[in-house]
Amino acid sequence: MAKTSKSNSGSTRGRRKAPEPTGARLPIRITVDRDAVAALDKRAIAAQVGVGIVAGWLASWLVGGSGLLQYVVTGLAGSLIGGFLLERLSINLGIRNQTANRIVTATLGAVVVVLLARLLG
Repeated sequence: MAKTSKSNSGSTRGRRKAPEPTGARLPIRITVDRDAVAALDKRAIAAQVGVGIVAGWLASWLVGGSGLLQYVVTGLAGSLIGGFLLERLSINLGIRNQTANRIVTATLGAVVVVLLARLLG
């Protein structure tokens, strides 16, 4: 069978053809497990956000910065990075109060996050 090509008639002049997809990419689908979300401890999440706000505020006080959203983001990221760094370096802060230990760890991590952001940005 021979392929036939359509001639370019004058009536289609000026119309653009839609670009054809370059690959076979499937759309990204995100599913939420409602049972898992319902099982989350809301108080623990609120406490971690509170620790993030305090740690972000302390970090901004030490190295500069402002804004509640920035406090939360740097504090939460700092708590992850601070915990990771202190665990990897085998550093024990010696703070007996768990809440104070979390705040200090998150503050140290938030300071690292802010300084890295300034170096990269």
